[in-house]
Amino acid sequence: MGIGLRIAAIANVALMAMMWMAEWPLDKVTSTGDPSGSTNPIVDYHVVYALAGIVCAAFLAGRTLGFGLLWEKIVGKARWLV
Repeated sequence: MGIGLRIAAIANVALMAMMWMAEWPLDKVTSTGDPSGSTNPIVDYHVVYALAGIVCAAFLAGRTLGFGLLWEKIVGKARWLV
């Protein structure tokens, strides 16, 4: 809805970073010896999703495509709610 987009973007980046680190060390095979299927250990979907969250927050997507601007007008001087 755009109201909590910045908080959600920060949580998204933190979650994706922790999920990426949970797969460390980046192996080519699993513990059973089967191939892991990872083609690029650095830029995988965790990194792409984290960058997507940063882009949404940086370009104020919730303000332009959601109710973020209306929410800013409602809360007025209580900037901590924005």
